[in-house]
Amino acid sequence: MRKAVVALILLTLVMALLPGSSAQFVTFTTNDEITLLRGDYSIGTIMLTNAGGFSFKIVSYQKFWVEDDNGNVVPGFNLTLTPTIFSDWTSQKTYSVSYNISCASNVSGGTYTLYLRFLAFTSDNSMYIVHATVPLHVIEGALDFGVADAYVKERPGSPYVLNGETIVVFSHVNNIGHSRVPVHATVSFSLGGKVYFLENRTLNMAPGDNLVRFEVPVGYELPEGTYRLEYVLKYDDGTYRYSREIPVKFGVKLVGASLQSDTVKLGGENRAYLTLLSERNVNLNLTVETYRNGTLVARTVEPTVIRGGTNVIEVSLPTNVSGGLTSLIELTFDRRVIGKSNVSYKVLAPPTIKDVTYEKVPDNEVVFKILIENPNSEPFEGQLSYRIVSNGSVLYKDSLESTIKPGINEVSLRFNLPVGLAVGYEFTLSAMGETSVSKGELYLEPPAPPTTATTTTTTTASNTTTTTPAGTSAGLWVGILVVAFLLLAVGAFYYNTRGGGKSRKRVRPKPKRRSPLGRFKRPKEPKFRENRELPKKK
Repeated sequence: MRKAVVALILLTLVMALLPGSSAQFVTFTTNDEITLLRGDYSIGTIMLTNAGGFSFKIVSYQKFWVEDDNGNVVPGFNLTLTPTIFSDWTSQKTYSVSYNISCASNVSGGTYTLYLRFLAFTSDNSMYIVHATVPLHVIEGALDFGVADAYVKERPGSPYVLNGETIVVFSHVNNIGHSRVPVHATVSFSLGGKVYFLENRTLNMAPGDNLVRFEVPVGYELPEGTYRLEYVLKYDDGTYRYSREIPVKFGVKLVGASLQSDTVKLGGENRAYLTLLSERNVNLNLTVETYRNGTLVARTVEPTVIRGGTNVIEVSLPTNVSGGLTSLIELTFDRRVIGKSNVSYKVLAPPTIKDVTYEKVPDNEVVFKILIENPNSEPFEGQLSYRIVSNGSVLYKDSLESTIKPGINEVSLRFNLPVGLAVGYEFTLSAMGETSVSKGELYLEPPAPPTTATTTTTTTASNTTTTTPAGTSAGLWVGILVVAFLLLAVGAFYYNTRGGGKSRKRVRPKPKRRSPLGRFKRPKEPKFRENRELPKKK
């Protein structure tokens, strides 16, 4: 140490005494560069190599300066090197030199050249002036923004996000300075100009590497579409922007609907089958509304569980009403329609016997009128069977094939039935694999006196109606009037007989009353239409 100090003193004295023209120039080389933030400092090391053919016994650092590209000296820099004196720096030997350099805040950013000057002495006391040049980069901004990226938290690598998942956007920020730098960070998620998510933060970037990370929740209320993710970092000396288009999907798609049967019987079973592709497990609501001619006839809502993968859902369809039906099927999540479809089918109701009536006609015959209802919009083939019994014996039994048209069909059958006996009847309609039966019993009274009309009874499968024609009431009134007339005649005769010898006061005769018999017109017997298409049974 004492020798080094003595050598330094001697070197200084020699430099002061020697003329400048006696020095020779040599260059030290380096491959290192220095990066410096304006208004800050930088600490590091550079490797200097003696590239000349001289070996130096003593090398001493003398001074530095900084020049721009034009060779102008730029002020505002301070530099400290360690060490400053080197011994035995032979040719091609490399020394490590530590530095601490600072820069004023008014220095413009750019690339400069740092010049280092050394005095070197050989063993024969020859002196050389040695220069070393180091590239110096002055930067204005303290932050170095890394490239941002975004991914789906639940499914990294997916090019789209599902409702209910989360998007993560992040980047690294390197603060090359030695003090914290405030940064204003903003993240937004928008569709068609409407912002669905926005978050602002003020962050302090510490010296070194910093991770900036945001999470963007994608709620179930967001509609499907391609959204724009915006990520912005801003501070006094610069701004970094990152954006990306990200599709949003619900993850459940209705890909098809099929029907078990296009035609079904009333009260039968019919189903629709929905095929869904799902990327998630989710609970949905299944709504089925069924219409006939635009009128709602049934509505059901029930929950259904959807699993990831392919799902086939069976949907029960109403068949309690006949006609052409259309069912609208919707899958919803919290009032959001996930998928919808519709199916149309026809419910066929078998024809039925709606009513049976009968009327008595002359010659002890009875005409049955059978009303058959076909509620469908198309005709069907059917068979009408009948059976008439009395006193344990079958009077008539047969079946008729007929085409049953839509609406009400009337069938008339004529039979000769016994009078004064109970007669049972049964009509059976077979169509569409179903049967409809109507049966009952009637009684034809024997002929009554001329003043009493025949009673006609109408019986159906569901009710029995008994009616009495107007002729019965008219005959009774005729009898009453005849009896009244006879009583008046007898009374007048009796009165005249008892008072014949006495004088009596003249009384104006009353006007002669006319008998209602002269104005009474017996009603005509009813005539009944005979169905000529059906055989007449006797």
